[in-house]
Amino acid sequence: MRIIYLLIFSFFLSNYAFAQRDCSYMPSKRNFKIKYETYDHKNRKEFSEVWKLVGKEKHENFIKYNIESEITTRNQQTIYQYFHLSTRDSNFYIGAIRYLDPIQLDSYQKMVIKVLSDSVIIPIKPKISQILPEATCSAKIMRGTGSVLMSMNVLLINRKVDGIDTIDTAAGRFKSFRISSEKISYSGISIKKTKLLEWYAINVGLVRMEEYHKNGNLISYKVLESLAEDFFIP
Repeated sequence: MRIIYLLIFSFFLSNYAFAQRDCSYMPSKRNFKIKYETYDHKNRKEFSEVWKLVGKEKHENFIKYNIESEITTRNQQTIYQYFHLSTRDSNFYIGAIRYLDPIQLDSYQKMVIKVLSDSVIIPIKPKISQILPEATCSAKIMRGTGSVLMSMNVLLINRKVDGIDTIDTAAGRFKSFRISSEKISYSGISIKKTKLLEWYAINVGLVRMEEYHKNGNLISYKVLESLAEDFFIP
């Protein structure tokens, strides 16, 4: 199944000085493929996700990465998503749609999904204890009549750079910035509050992500499984 979401990102406009290597939170050679594995709190695999760079655009004041994401569930169901990432003014921008549940979104794949999303800002040169802007995302599931059947919403608040850790993964060892945030997910009258910990490495990207209940119990975690870049495409 192939799904294309309508994404509306809000960006901060400013100048960006290009270096020979992009110095962002994505591998920055000609092409790359990143694989993640997501597990539940009992270390059972929930799904795999492969990101492929399918296009890269250098503009006067920003770089845009066009990404195809292929998700394979534990039942061998395949889901495709397409999204953009951007580097601008020493910041990296991720659409907040990445924080919605892709499996839940796919359950509505035969319907029109309209997404209004902020950009989640990650500074390329973060400072410990640095406070980061909040971000929101709203996905509206539309009926054929054009009315809204339901909506899924995510709010990221209290975002902060907590520290620097060395993270070991199957893809290698990475010096990573640790970012914490509170995630509020709501749909109708249902509200869920969790805590996120994310680790990002320069010129790699997300290395690990953990989500916890308010009581501190682990819900799930995502970890970098493999990274290939600058390979030959015939």
